[in-house]
Amino acid sequence: MGGNPGSVLNEPESSRMACDWAQGNDPQIRAYHDQEWGLPTHGSRALFEMLSLEIFQCGLSWQLILHRRQALRRAFADFDILTVAGYDLTDVERLVQDSTIIRNRRKIEATIANAGVIADAFPGEGFDRYCWSFTGGKTINHDYPSDLSTPRYDHLSEIVSQDMKGSGFKFVGPVTVHSFLQATGIVNDHQRGCCLNACRA
Repeated sequence: MGGNPGSVLNEPESSRMACDWAQGNDPQIRAYHDQEWGLPTHGSRALFEMLSLEIFQCGLSWQLILHRRQALRRAFADFDILTVAGYDLTDVERLVQDSTIIRNRRKIEATIANAGVIADAFPGEGFDRYCWSFTGGKTINHDYPSDLSTPRYDHLSEIVSQDMKGSGFKFVGPVTVHSFLQATGIVNDHQRGCCLNACRA
């Protein structure tokens, strides 16, 4: 995982290759790709936020989630695990009426339930240790050339999904879990020609 990512990211954006999904005209998508996606993420709060965002993304575009991210942070107390774990039915009803977020009751309830699981079963930085335990604390590097060749989920995401469901997590099917693993850098799915993949080689 050597190299100097900063030297690549200092180049003009137009001269840098990105993954297929980040080559549109939305600056938020490109900034997310360059500065967050696939970079090793640590800290239980940060991991809970990414899991929650991936749950809200299910069936929707990631572009929409990025544009609603600040509103989701406000709605879920900056994804403070203990605070969200204490949300009750009144909070669910409040959030269902909040037009600034994704008003999907099942996703809202899953986010609150997942905070409760983390608070009870993985306190402190336990959720960080849990997430990274599936790869021995190391990033799994893949070498996919394009979006078309990148699987929607793989054997690892099936294992993690099954384990998370067994622990009581909600809305954690293998596709959602795979997206979570990609986003948090537990797996590196930056494509073969991407500047972020080249600078890690």
